[in-house]
Amino acid sequence: MAEVTALRWESLRQRRSPHGFIIEPVKTDVTHLQLAIDVDGRLHLLVAVTEDPPSLPPDLQSIEVRLVEDDRTWLDVTARSHHEDLFTMLVNKILYAILVEQRDPAASVEATIDELRAALRPVAQELGVGEQVGLFGELWVLSNILFPSLGPRACHLWSGPLGERHDFVGGAVHVEVKTTTKTDEKHEISRLDQLRAPPGRCLLLASVQLERSIAGVATIATLVDEIIAKLGMDGRAIDVFEAKLKNLGWHDGLRQTGSLLRFNLRDAHVFKVEGTFPRLPDDYVPPRGVTSIRYTIDVAARSSISAPEVEAILRAM
Repeated sequence: MAEVTALRWESLRQRRSPHGFIIEPVKTDVTHLQLAIDVDGRLHLLVAVTEDPPSLPPDLQSIEVRLVEDDRTWLDVTARSHHEDLFTMLVNKILYAILVEQRDPAASVEATIDELRAALRPVAQELGVGEQVGLFGELWVLSNILFPSLGPRACHLWSGPLGERHDFVGGAVHVEVKTTTKTDEKHEISRLDQLRAPPGRCLLLASVQLERSIAGVATIATLVDEIIAKLGMDGRAIDVFEAKLKNLGWHDGLRQTGSLLRFNLRDAHVFKVEGTFPRLPDDYVPPRGVTSIRYTIDVAARSSISAPEVEAILRAM
């Protein structure tokens, strides 16, 4: 296949006249593919088609596709001259699809432009530091605390992405996850009812302490992969898990960004929220006009419950 280069466009420019549309075949033995430059300097790839396509690809910045008819019907793919490098790449990909892969000409034009559009689409907004810390904690608890007791069902109980009061909600047990990168064991409580268990249910608080480090061994991406591996062939659980990740703003494009944070786990404890556990009383009513309350709790002096106790409680979820 004859590759189109900057020299090829320059050769056409040299032959251009103030009133002429300079056109030539891509190759001497190929009549259904033409290169051209018009009087305004726009670059063109003309692709012959046997019938009018049902639709044309939407314009992509200055790259346009129009239908042209003379003795044949052509798809005229065109761009302004200052986009020559990008347009040349696009032209060569279209030519490769038609001449080498023997694909339908109209479909080749549409698919190649769609591929370029997807590549140029802005990446979804990156997760901030606080969002990554919080998500990492929830995923760590899902993988290392809930999954051993509940298996794939744990993904269905993950309610944090749905904006519920607690991060994991079961029929008899709720779990709230608090994650910090600070050296102390303090956590901010952001809702008046966040440390309140619904009537007849048990509430656990999972306290996850992380160290943020460029040499950290774990990221959100490694936890996502770990959980999906544990889900194995359970397609329904995988779909539920991935949909909830999407709700929180996670997408695979974040794996390649420099903003993805790395962590080491410093410690993790689970507490039963009952009795003298530090929190606002269940019957506390804020003064009229107070619509939200934030407060900080310190769990350093509290006794956590053992792994077997946690497992026994979670089996009732």
